[in-house]
Amino acid sequence: MYNWTRKILLIMSTYFIFFSVAFGQGGFHHGGGHFNPDSLTLVTVSGTTMVDTTMFQTMYYLDEDGNGIEDYILNFGPPWYNPDSSNATRPQDGDPVTITGGKQDSTMMNISVIVVYEINGEFWRDPYDPLWTNMGYHNHGGGHHQGGMTGFAFGWMHDTLTIDTINGSALVDTTFVMEHYYLDEDGDNNPDYFLNFGPPWYQPASGAVRPNPGDNIEIIGGVLNHQTLPMVIVFKLNGLVWRDSTGFGHYFGGGWITRNMIASQRIHAPFDSSDWMNINPGWYSGGGHHGMMMPDTLFCQMLELYPQNMPNPGSLNIFAGYEIGMFFPNGMNGMWQNGGGGHMNFSNNVQFQFHYNDIQIQGFNIDESTITAHYWDSHANNWVQISGATIDPINNRVTFQESVIGNFILLAGQENVTLIEDREKLLIDGFILKQNYPNPFNPVTQIDFILDQPARVELTVYNVLGQQVQKILDREMNAGLQSISFDGQQLPSGIYFYQLMAGNVSQVRKMELLK
Repeated sequence: MYNWTRKILLIMSTYFIFFSVAFGQGGFHHGGGHFNPDSLTLVTVSGTTMVDTTMFQTMYYLDEDGNGIEDYILNFGPPWYNPDSSNATRPQDGDPVTITGGKQDSTMMNISVIVVYEINGEFWRDPYDPLWTNMGYHNHGGGHHQGGMTGFAFGWMHDTLTIDTINGSALVDTTFVMEHYYLDEDGDNNPDYFLNFGPPWYQPASGAVRPNPGDNIEIIGGVLNHQTLPMVIVFKLNGLVWRDSTGFGHYFGGGWITRNMIASQRIHAPFDSSDWMNINPGWYSGGGHHGMMMPDTLFCQMLELYPQNMPNPGSLNIFAGYEIGMFFPNGMNGMWQNGGGGHMNFSNNVQFQFHYNDIQIQGFNIDESTITAHYWDSHANNWVQISGATIDPINNRVTFQESVIGNFILLAGQENVTLIEDREKLLIDGFILKQNYPNPFNPVTQIDFILDQPARVELTVYNVLGQQVQKILDREMNAGLQSISFDGQQLPSGIYFYQLMAGNVSQVRKMELLK
């Protein structure tokens, strides 16, 4: 048995790792690519299990070399978690085990955490499945794990929602990739519903915030029946609007296309209806992807990704990225090839429109006249520029049509050198916005700016998709040097932009939060 000091340090280390591997902007996306899932290193290790039940939560360790000292902490998730698609169970003290999982090194002690994916060859949990997109899905045969990591569509049952009101206590799983939210309705400390709040970066304008563990909450939402837990698509939280239920549909769930359809189908990306692809009748080509027969029916989806998650950027200056999914009726992603990045050939062109915003352009210092669109070619192992793409800088749109549909599409552009140089000058704009310091920061940084005259000032922080995260300042301020402190404690690691508006003009700079 370990001494108390060592046990406490191990537990602190474990919880530090649990929180540090929760969702951050630096490594996540869904639908067939899954590049850099939280930067965990895939490992397979064997040894003897050491189980400590003396603390408030059972702790699992692995002794790899048989010397009676723990070599790894095993993260099986919250105490109530059990897999729905295998018979795997948590090991007992002294059990010999082989673990496959994602290894995360600890900065607090010389011991690593392994997030368990498989135990003794049986599925435990899917490292890539971001539940916020699972608006219901078909679980065929082996569940998540059949045939390996094939990627699965979301939205398959988004037309079968039942609106309901549920009350209970919030349960929050922070131990894996991103925070998962549940509701304990009957007070037994076990989840009765999975709560779908959308992607982690989404925040409603109503001021509603995600609950903390143990919070008593009332949810109004759309309920999807699932074989393990019902999922609730949250529309209202404690009386505050979370998202508009009338907009639910293709904006969240994607849509089906069929071989003999007679009308075009438009598929939107979540949270931005100006990102879409339009699929036309006659799309069926028969030959399919890499020799596979194309099915008569496909489920299509489009997601906007964090630019830094796009594969192999090379010299491209990426400011927006997207992932396209084409799913077969059995749930397999037709774009899936060697970890994603494949493509499919249609018999006619698909029209695409991608929308970016001024925050992204200014934050990445993009010269709009140089914007290009590219798709990932897995055969050539590089990005191919899309010919015929039209840039509309007035409406911030990129449009093109292609019959070859790539799994990944990005927008890139050259840096606007003039904009960078002008930031250091006091222009007719009437202010200078300085680079925050320190940068990168954790979790507090200082933002300085100089006003040449009194003005009403707004200072706002945005995420890398150009979505508002927090308004820091909105008031009249005197001329001269001003210093504002920003605390990113509640935000995940990643790239952010901060915008200063004084009067009718604004400037934007980029900063990075590293936790």
